[in-house]
Amino acid sequence: MKKATGDWKKAGENLVRHSGGTYYLRAKVAGKGKRVSLETSDLRTAKLKRDEMLASLRKAAASESPEGGITTLEDAIRLTAGQLVDRPHTKPATNDYYRDLIAILRRTLPVTTPARKWTSAEASAWWKSITKSYSAQRANNLLSVAKTMAGIIVDAGVRMDDPMAKLKRIRIVPRKLEVPSKEDMGRIVESIASQGKRASKQASLFVAFLAYSGCRHGEAQAALWEDVDDDWLTLTGGENGTKNREIRRIPVSEPLRQVLDSLRRPDAKGKVPIFSIRTPRIALDNACERLGLPHLRLHDLRHFFATWCIESGIDIPTVSKWLGHKDGGALAMKTYGHLRDEHSLASARKLS
Repeated sequence: MKKATGDWKKAGENLVRHSGGTYYLRAKVAGKGKRVSLETSDLRTAKLKRDEMLASLRKAAASESPEGGITTLEDAIRLTAGQLVDRPHTKPATNDYYRDLIAILRRTLPVTTPARKWTSAEASAWWKSITKSYSAQRANNLLSVAKTMAGIIVDAGVRMDDPMAKLKRIRIVPRKLEVPSKEDMGRIVESIASQGKRASKQASLFVAFLAYSGCRHGEAQAALWEDVDDDWLTLTGGENGTKNREIRRIPVSEPLRQVLDSLRRPDAKGKVPIFSIRTPRIALDNACERLGLPHLRLHDLRHFFATWCIESGIDIPTVSKWLGHKDGGALAMKTYGHLRDEHSLASARKLS
């Protein structure tokens, strides 16, 4: 569907159509926005004129300012970082993630190479090495940032061709969920608590809290005692907010109530944080290794929560709401739908 913007509708890459029917070129050249009439209402003709005009504008920009403020790939990376990092309303974790990607670009790209001389073959070789060195998700995110960098180089008029234009994202193979049983979850929590270290009990209860609330790690870190009442746990995400920046509430189940009761201290009220430690990550890793269980990430505890809820008969849209998804259950259905089907089949076998 073409997106309307006032009297303008997007008709293709660098191409818009006015409500009067005329097509216009819309692009950024040498860092400046351009919107120029193509003097035609025929889409095929407009595309041909767009390509000719854009090439001409970029060639002129390169002639007037040969380096467009960019000499090397490092210059382009710096400008890319300026676009992606520390944007208004971007969460600190997102900014940190982009900083990591920018740092990887600096380590893996030939930063001293003149931007106008960087070839498609060199870009392809870089992409091949990236796909071998990083996970599919991380590699694809790196490619996205690198393509932004290449676009900056072209827009600046340094060169007319995009050396990364033909590089394609790699397929992400869905990770098989490794979800422990409720019995194994109990063993994990007990194993962490039994270590006898200063933070062992707190770490064990942190793991249990994540498992029986479905909270994200950051949401649990930000949770305060004023967010808890007899029936509900309210998740605000603290200063950084929740992932979708909306407050949500999770009903306090009996297992979660037991965890909260075990966590209560004399000062457990008001704006006092529920947890005094930052993360139980290492404790969880060590417990899984001691017990001979598959490695679990903290995020896998959300999968445990969703699985536990669905196998207890709670419908997927409700579970999705508790998890904080905003798609009405589409992601949860894709991720956990097979559990619902297995549960339904098991229930059907009880009929006689």
